[in-house]
Amino acid sequence: MHIKKEQEEEIEKLREFLENNAVSLVLSPEDENYIDYDESKIVVYAGQSHEHIVYTILHEIGHYFSDFAVDVYDHAAVVVEEVLAWELGKDIAHTIGLGFDEDDYNRLMIDSIGKYIKYPNI
Repeated sequence: MHIKKEQEEEIEKLREFLENNAVSLVLSPEDENYIDYDESKIVVYAGQSHEHIVYTILHEIGHYFSDFAVDVYDHAAVVVEEVLAWELGKDIAHTIGLGFDEDDYNRLMIDSIGKYIKYPNI
């Protein structure tokens, strides 16, 4: 996959934000996205479209920096946590001046949150 200069700059802006907060970013060939809190690392699947990579990084950043905590971690709490992570990711994108298609971001957010609502055990 050929990456345009603008796309490289978007990833680098996100990587710089993370590095300034002592978190590393790994684009992985493995089809999974996650946070390794022990190693202060966000791992994102590199096989997605560029937009999904950027939006997934933002979402994982939202999880990483969220201070959401509940006494009972149930299905509703998972859905709330997901919504907050997507919204915080969007706020961070605006804060660091990352240009992105907010409608596209919102579509992926709604689709992803919908899966958590429909399939509570994912």
